[in-house]
Formats: sequence, C-alpha cells, structure tokens
Amino acid sequence: MTNSSTRLLPTALFVAALAPRLTYLFEHRDSPFFDAPVVDARTFLDKAQLIAGGEIWGGGDPYWQPPLYIYLLAFFCWLLPTSYFIGIRLLQSALGAMSCVLVYLLARRAFGERVGRIAGGLSAVCGSFLYFEGELLAVPVEIALNLLLLHQLCTALQEDRRRDWILAGVIAGLAALARPNILLFTAVFCIWMFWQSRRDAEPTPRRRVIWFLLPTLLVILPVTWRNWATEPDLVFISSNGGINFYIGNNVDYERTVSLHPGMQWEQMAMEPVNAGHETAAAKSSFFLHKGLAHIIAKPFDFFGRTLEKGFHLWSGPEIKRNQNIYYAREHSRILSILLWDWHLSVPFGLIGPLSLLGLWLSIRKREQPIALLRLYAACYMVSVLLFFPVARYRMPVLPVLIVFAAFGLWSLYLSMREQPWHRTAKLAVPLGCLLVLLNLTRAESMANDAQLWFDLGEVHLRKGDYALTERHSLQALALEPDYNYARHNLAVAHFQQKHYQDGEREALATLAKNPLRTDTRILLARIYLDTQKPRAAATYLQQALEREPASGPANYYYGRLLYGQRKFAAAVPYLRKAANGTPRDFWLRYELGRALQQAGQHNEAIVAYKKALTLERRPEALVAIGALHLIAGREQKARAQFDLALGLDTENLEAHINLAFIDMQNGHYNKTIARLRAVQGGQRASAQAQKLLDEAYRRQRAN
Repeated sequence: MTNSSTRLLPTALFVAALAPRLTYLFEHRDSPFFDAPVVDARTFLDKAQLIAGGEIWGGGDPYWQPPLYIYLLAFFCWLLPTSYFIGIRLLQSALGAMSCVLVYLLARRAFGERVGRIAGGLSAVCGSFLYFEGELLAVPVEIALNLLLLHQLCTALQEDRRRDWILAGVIAGLAALARPNILLFTAVFCIWMFWQSRRDAEPTPRRRVIWFLLPTLLVILPVTWRNWATEPDLVFISSNGGINFYIGNNVDYERTVSLHPGMQWEQMAMEPVNAGHETAAAKSSFFLHKGLAHIIAKPFDFFGRTLEKGFHLWSGPEIKRNQNIYYAREHSRILSILLWDWHLSVPFGLIGPLSLLGLWLSIRKREQPIALLRLYAACYMVSVLLFFPVARYRMPVLPVLIVFAAFGLWSLYLSMREQPWHRTAKLAVPLGCLLVLLNLTRAESMANDAQLWFDLGEVHLRKGDYALTERHSLQALALEPDYNYARHNLAVAHFQQKHYQDGEREALATLAKNPLRTDTRILLARIYLDTQKPRAAATYLQQALEREPASGPANYYYGRLLYGQRKFAAAVPYLRKAANGTPRDFWLRYELGRALQQAGQHNEAIVAYKKALTLERRPEALVAIGALHLIAGREQKARAQFDLALGLDTENLEAHINLAFIDMQNGHYNKTIARLRAVQGGQRASAQAQKLLDEAYRRQRAN
C-alpha cells in the first residue's frame, strides 16, 4: 500500500460516501414530508424561521431544545429563503460524507489501515445515516461534532499541545449545544485522564484538563446567560431534559415513551404548571425529581427497566421517536436497499453484534485511541439509557460502533484465514447467537402506526389536499379512536371541502373529548361564519379568547366578524392583536388598515398599509393609501400611489378607476374615457367603471 494511495483515500471515500447521499436526497424529494416536517423537525423549523425573520434570540423563553442546530437551520432560512429545504440537506449530506472520512481516520488510528477502510466503507453505505441526513434534525451535526471531538482528542493525547486541547474544548462545547449527552463523556474523560496519569506515574494532567474544560464552558455560557436573561432561573442549555428523563424513568414507562402529540402528552406536560411551577427550569426540575423519586422508591423496577432498555438499545430495529423511519423507504430505492427490517434488521442488526465482538476482542488493548473510543461508546450508551433508547438518540454512538464492528469483522476474517476452524468457531458461534438475539424484535408496522397516518394527514392538510387529509385522518382514527388531533384534522378537512355538517359533528366530538382546545373552538366559529350563524360563531370565538387572549386566529376571526357587522372601531383592537401576533403577515396588516379606514382613523390606516408594504409590495395596499390621500385632497400623492400600483399590476382595476376619477375631476374627459373604455374592454369590467364612464360622457357633452 503506497503513501500516495493512503493520502488519496479520504478524498475518494468522501466522494464515494456522498454519491448515495445525493441519490437519496434526489429520491427523497417525492416524500410528502420533504417540505412539510412534523413534530420535532417542525419545531426546529418554526424556531429557525422566527430567528431568520429578525427575532435573533429566538423568542422570550429559555431554549426548549439545544439551540445549535436551530441557528444553523435559521442561517439557511435567511440565506436561501425559497430553497432552504434543499440547502440544509445538501450540507447535512456533506457532513455525513465527512463523518465517514472521520470514521476511517479514527479506525485507522486505533486498529490500522485495513480496519479503517472497512469502517469507512460500512459508514458510507449505512442506511440509517442516509435517513437522518435527510431530516431536519440535529443528528448529522451531532455525529460530525462528536467524531471531530474524538479525532481532536486523539491528536491532543498524542501531541500534548495547548492549542490541540483548546480546540478540543471548543468542539466539545459546540457538541454540547447540539446535544448535551456529550457532557457525560467530557466529564468522564477528564476523570480518566487523572486515572491514567496516576496509573502510568505521569505528571498530573491538571493543565490539560483546564485547557480542555475552560473553552468548553466558554462556548456554553453565552447560551446559559441568554436563558437566564429571559427567565431568572438556571437553564444550562435547554429545558427539555427533565421531561425526557421522566419519560424514560417512571412506573408507566411503556405508555409515556410511546406518547405522540395529543391529549395525553398535553396532560403530562401540564403537570408542573398545575403544581404551581412557572419557569422552564422549575418545570424541568419537577419532572427530574419525579423520575428520581420513582428510581429511589422502586430500585429493582429501575434495574429491570434499565436491562430492558439496554436490550432495545442494542437491538436491530430502528425504534421511532416521532416518525416511523421505515416509511422513508416508500419513496427511495436506495434506502429500501440500505435500510430494512425483515428477519434481519439492516444496518444495526449487523453492526450491533459485530461491534460487540470487536469490543470483546479489543478489551485487552491499552492503546489510547482504542481506550478513548471504548470510553466514548460506554458513556454515550449510558447517557441514552438514562432516558430512552430510540434510534435517533443512539445514532451518535453508531459511528464508533462501526469502528469496532470493522475490527470484529477483520479479526473474524483473519481467524478464518490463519487459524484452525475450532478457534474460529469460538468467534463465529457467539457472533451467530448475538445476530439471532439482537434481531428477535421487530419495528412497529407502518400499517398499525396511528401517528404515521395522522402525520400524513397533517402534511396534506398544510398542502391543501383535503381529500387525502380526510382519508389519512380516518385511518388514524380507525387504529386509535380517541386520537383527538386526528379528529380535529378530519373536522378541518370536512370544513375546507365545505362539508359543514360533517365538520361540525367532528369538531364537536373533538371538543367534547378535549374541552381545552382553542383551535377547535375557532374551527367551529369558522364553520358557523360560513353557514351564516354569527351568534354561534361569536360564542365560540369569545370562549377561545377567554382561554387564550393572545390567540392570533381567534382575534383575527372575531375582528372579521365585527367588521362584517360594520362595527369597525370594535374590530380594530382584535385585528391589531392578530397582526402583532403574526408580524410578518401582509394581509393581517392590510385588513387592519381597512378596519382603521372604515373607522375613520385615516392616518393610522396609512401607517398600517405602509407596514404591510414593508412585508410585501402589493398593489392593494398602494391603492388603499392612494384612496386615503384622495379623500384628504392630496391629489398628487394619490396619483403617485396609483401609478406605483399599476407598476406592479398593469390591469389593477381600482387604480385605473381612481386615476380616471382624478382626470375627470381635472376636466381631462378624453383621458378619462380612454382609460375606462380600455378597462371595460377587458375581462375585469365593473359597474363602478361603467358608472364613471357614463358620468365622463355626460360632462363631456355638457362642455
């Protein structure tokens, strides 16, 4: 093996790993979830769009989720406002390919070139990597940063230079901002360094620990300070740790770990609020203490549950957290080859047993890179077991397990080639047993996954395909009749298809099961508005506003109701609340301007229209401003606004009529008649234009 080929291999591996990722990305575009993320991915995107829209601190509450990925996604939303779905996935594919190179480099450091090549090849075609690199989740960023940290720590241990330790600390801090699990490894690694120095009679590594830990803390502290500034209670990175700990450590573990967005989740999330806790840190501590209380009260149950979670952690199937991973195979040929669960789960059903073999064979090896990888694998596995072992949370340890799997595979090959068969059997038989044991369980069937059908209904609802929303929501309800969110979506689908009686029936059934739902009350109000029942609509909107005074939709539709009843002044405060709650919406500002105009507050109406124009240059707002200038006698300013409107839309009827009126008032009857005849000759003729045209002819004859 030449040095030149070794130097070229990382580049070749990067290209080889990128090819299947780009292929999957191309195929994944056909998935309904590609441009309509759900659950956590949607939460990430909503927060990222808020930041990209100018709210740089991401709102007024402590971060619920670790913020690094959110800000990365926000950067792409700002940089590529029309194509960020592709842009962020291209970056994640590149990070995935880079991670394959890092796996190769780590394996080569630990076990040599041959094992490095096997590990790099396995990671390049690992289907679960491809899946998560195609989702709007932090997983590919977590993996890349953790591998960079391990690679940098290997360099720091070897070279023992200050700059290497500082750089490792910076990477550790960034990795913690992507997923705080890495902090357990960071702490144990520092203890391990002290233990190593004592065992090998080396000088105390105090300076190395300081050089490593100080940058880590300096990277994290700005996030802690920001959380403290929003709420005077300590949230180190994010506040979702407590509830996640409780989900994985309670007497009703099977139920809580399988909860999906819905009534039961809401009821659980409201427990600390009902107990009087208001801050994010207090809510998280409530769940943390509740989980710890269960462990203390029932230690044997905790021990048994940990063994059960450990088995699932090492099992082959990809256990879903929010989405059924195997659904992605429906829209990708390459993923259907590289990711499946049928008798044998690929890839983890192979990598898990092989990695256990590799870990066992490496147990006596004391080289620092191998010990470091073992330490990382153990710490990360423990950090996952403290919560719950789903595929998304075990992904950051998978690259290191691939390194040990490659070593186990290479050792098995060498044994078959060089040793008697009975010695090879000592490796093959345990491996075979592990392959059987860790592939005994199966992932949840897509056909029986109520949340999958709900998610599909939710996505098609957002895309305006209400017939598919209805069908998928009915499938979710057939599997889970009390799925409150699915029934609400079914009601929305009926409403959008103008099946008002069906929509009313399903909405009332939704509200009967979950009286706290504000959105269902608003939906019922919209049904009654469309069916000319304003009193019923007003009742439900008032109830919604009593429960949630800041609700943008409730304020908007109540303002619209009052506007329709010609109570313009009364409509203004509700429409203003709706506009302030959604500051980037042109039409909310425009409708607020109309209400102000009708209420006689012309100057404030102009301000509202101008704010709408800062969001989107539309002729409607320009015409409205021009009309107000015309009413006030500011003819030149009015004409300028109408001309600008025609610059955006040359056939804008209102602008033409107003300009014709100005010409007529100034005695330019020929210009008035020519403009109005052109308007009336088109497809947008109007009675108002005809009336003005008749008046222009009358005045022309009179003169």
